[in-house]
Amino acid sequence: MEGKKKKNRWFTKAVLILLLLTVAILAAALAVRAHEEGGLKALWRDIRGDKVTDEFFFENASGGDASDMDLRLAVAADSGLYVFDETGALAFNRLYSWSSPALTVRGNYGAVYDIGGTTVIFFTGDKIITEVTAEQPVISVTVNDLGYMCVSTEAEDYRGAVTVYNSLGTAIYRWSAGVDRILSARVSGRDSLLTLEVGRGGSRMVLLSLDSTDVQAEYEYPGLLIDACFTDSGITAVATDKAIGFSSKLEERWSVDYSGRFLECYSMSASTLALGLTDYRVGGGRTVETYSAYGEQKGVLALASPPADMDVSGGAVAVLTSDTVTLYTDAMEESAFYDCSFGAEHVSIRSDGSVLCSGTFSAYVYGAKQ
Repeated sequence: MEGKKKKNRWFTKAVLILLLLTVAILAAALAVRAHEEGGLKALWRDIRGDKVTDEFFFENASGGDASDMDLRLAVAADSGLYVFDETGALAFNRLYSWSSPALTVRGNYGAVYDIGGTTVIFFTGDKIITEVTAEQPVISVTVNDLGYMCVSTEAEDYRGAVTVYNSLGTAIYRWSAGVDRILSARVSGRDSLLTLEVGRGGSRMVLLSLDSTDVQAEYEYPGLLIDACFTDSGITAVATDKAIGFSSKLEERWSVDYSGRFLECYSMSASTLALGLTDYRVGGGRTVETYSAYGEQKGVLALASPPADMDVSGGAVAVLTSDTVTLYTDAMEESAFYDCSFGAEHVSIRSDGSVLCSGTFSAYVYGAKQ
């Protein structure tokens, strides 16, 4: 009996040693993974299931803006343009010394520029298409997913001018505004141009065709319009106090009045408008409201903390707060939640459904490869 007890004790010790070795190996593996993916925060994300699927680090390219570019990452920095491939490696860069770098991206096309400067770099995820030197200071630049770029500048003898470039980087159209200053311009497909202007009387939108400089339609607003885009139903514009939906001829069809609230942030796509709103009163509530391109309310969600940024794409809504990013349906029903407490400033939904959060020095991708 005593021999049997000794045998059982040795067996128990052997099992405990084996378990300790297994735990040690697992701990070492997790430590290596934690080191590779950013330390203890990455380890805690693994334990919780908040999986980071890709990482981008751009310590030497800070000071500007970062955006997803068809699963790549484009960064507009004080020192120029940096484009990283899907693995996080630097694909190419173009060095410039800029004071106010800005970035605009749609699909595989992007443009980076210095606000108030004269240089614009038009590029794809693989290469630089062209470098434009404007005659007057650049106000804003936009691109569309077919590769049309609009460069809005100041203009001699005019209040502003817009030059449109095709996907080869060739200037194909120019229009000068003599009444109001041009804030921005966008091309729909390959034919329609929409300009957003501001003047003493308020704001104005002008619709043109790329085969003529004749104004096709215009709309005046007594307040400040800050953005406008083409949608499935026509055009949607966002003002400081109201969102307005128009037909393709700038005929007003619907509106959402939020004059009693503060617009924290917003995001628009061809099908969805998301508004982050806060009541003006002390302790006022915060909400995110979503609307279709036809003005129908899709969802409303109360938030405990203010949204830092939002993005709508593919029927989803991503909302970034100070330390988390949450993915919702366009009806504001939660579908995923991730910890991103590394100082994220911008969020975007990528073409594969994953979420990119970017900060000053780094960007993390959540979701797609789980």
